[in-house]
Amino acid sequence: MRKSLLVAALAVGFASTAQAEVKLYGTINFGAAYEQTKTTLYQDISNMYRDKEGKNALRAGTVKERSTGIKGSNITSSRWGLKGSEDLGNGTSAIFRVEAGFNPTTGKSTQGGALFGRYAILGLTGEKWGTLTIGRQYSVADDLVAFADVGWWYGSADSTIVGAISTRQSPTIKYLSPDLDGFKFGVAVLSGDEKTTEETPDGNEKITRNKRNGAAIGLNYNNGPLELGAAFEYNREHKGKSDKTNHAEDYNRRIKGWSVAGAYDFDVVKLHLAYGQQHDGVLGTGDYMGILDYFLDSYYVQKENKSLVKFKTRLNSRGLRTKGWFTGITAPVGEMGEVTFTYQGGRVKHSDFDTLRINSQIYELAYQHKLSKRTYIAFVGAYGETKFKGKVLNGNKHGQFAKVKYKDFRVGLVHRF
Repeated sequence: MRKSLLVAALAVGFASTAQAEVKLYGTINFGAAYEQTKTTLYQDISNMYRDKEGKNALRAGTVKERSTGIKGSNITSSRWGLKGSEDLGNGTSAIFRVEAGFNPTTGKSTQGGALFGRYAILGLTGEKWGTLTIGRQYSVADDLVAFADVGWWYGSADSTIVGAISTRQSPTIKYLSPDLDGFKFGVAVLSGDEKTTEETPDGNEKITRNKRNGAAIGLNYNNGPLELGAAFEYNREHKGKSDKTNHAEDYNRRIKGWSVAGAYDFDVVKLHLAYGQQHDGVLGTGDYMGILDYFLDSYYVQKENKSLVKFKTRLNSRGLRTKGWFTGITAPVGEMGEVTFTYQGGRVKHSDFDTLRINSQIYELAYQHKLSKRTYIAFVGAYGETKFKGKVLNGNKHGQFAKVKYKDFRVGLVHRF
């Protein structure tokens, strides 16, 4: 009798374990890279740009930077995570996923110190009704449009299309439908509100308010060799500081972004196309502008009597318009290889800068060779060019003043576990 009870208890225990599954997964990448950036300045625009000390930051001339060496995450982002599910019955399961990015050369986080900066979600899923998740996660566009992005490093579509095609946000509630005869749709709601009150020695109070909310919707159609997708996202971002005698608004953005994509498999080659726009700001992290980060991070602008800020931050406001387009071709090479060629272009302008025009174009050629189901080696080469043309806010100096050229070659070994 006791033996029968013991066997029954063990059977129940194993059944419970079978219903709750947790999996450790990840990707790690090491390799070598050669990068060269050449910036040519055509005009002294010292009235527009200044460094942190207020001194002139730009002068006519050429600056060339090279970097060569062994690097981690030089082909794809290294990350590790845990994901799991529990069967709740009636075709429904509880799911969770947490994922952290790391630099394999140092072991440090690549998400600004956040433990699970890539993913942190909890939700429910069912084959018949879809998936509902809440937490830090990718946008609807990433689920329904980003399939067209077959680029690797500089050639990735977010270099010019940026947040319109894929971005992470939190806290987000997202619903993705099941497959409906080839169609899928998704909706998401972003909501966040923070308030910090600080009492100063003189008895005054300083209040900082951060608000982020928004919504997104997307649609995807996948039937045989053809796949199509579209998404639209709206974000409201507000940050302000106030006290009893003064109020200073840091920013107040109403950002709109949309993207469309398509892919068609001709068997011999597969064609990928994508296009996206952003208005009145940049979706996602708030200051990521793709390939322009390298250039714009170095320069500062001062408007009227306001504080000195990075020019990139100044652009991320009402009046910003970005456009990006992407073309990619993939073709199999034998059973274990694949070659990829991509081209993309982008344009940026801002209504506060009358003649501002930033035009970028990037070409990339890559070859991936599988060594096993989980391990592959990749060779990636890219060339890009950005032309910057602008005008001083309250002055009469204008004209083309900068050109940036990028050259990049990298080889890397990638293992998925």
